[in-house]
Amino acid sequence: MSDEIAWRFISMVFMTTFLIPLMGILLLKFTRNISNLNMEDKKERIFPFLFNAIFYGATTYLFWEKFRFPNLVTAILLSITISIVILTIITVWWKISAHAIAISGATGIYLALLLQSEPSNFYYAVAACFLLCGLVGSARLQLAAHDSKQVWYGLLIGFFVNFLTILILN
Repeated sequence: MSDEIAWRFISMVFMTTFLIPLMGILLLKFTRNISNLNMEDKKERIFPFLFNAIFYGATTYLFWEKFRFPNLVTAILLSITISIVILTIITVWWKISAHAIAISGATGIYLALLLQSEPSNFYYAVAACFLLCGLVGSARLQLAAHDSKQVWYGLLIGFFVNFLTILILN
C-alpha cells in the first residue's frame, strides 16, 4: 500500500469512526439532548450509540462495497459494528459497559489474528489487551460507573463477538 493510499485510509477511518460520531455527540450535548458527555443515564445512551452504529455500518459498507478494501479491514469494521448494535439493543433495557465491550473487542480481534497467523507479532498485543481489560474494568468499577455484572457482560460480549467474527470472516 502506498503512503498516499495509507494516509487516505487512515483519514477516512478517523473521520467516519471518530470525528463524525464525536461531532454528533457534541451536538447532542450542545442541544441539551444529553445532560453530559458521560451519559450516565441509560436513556441518554441509546441515540448516541445508535448514531455510532449507523456510522460504523456505513463505513463498513463503503470500505467493503465501494472501496474494496481487504477482507480483514472490513471484517474488523463489521465486528465493531455488530458490537455497537448489540450494545445499543442491550442499552434499551440495561446499562452495560461500552468501555468493556470496546477493549475486550480489541482483545478478541488480536487473539483471533494471533490464532490465524502463528507465528506472529501479536503475542504482546494480546497480552497488553488482556491487561487493559483488567484495568478498564477496574476503572469502571472504581468510578462507580457500572456494577461488576455490567462490566463482566461487557467484557464477554465484546470479546466473543469480535473474536468469532474475525475467525469466521477472515
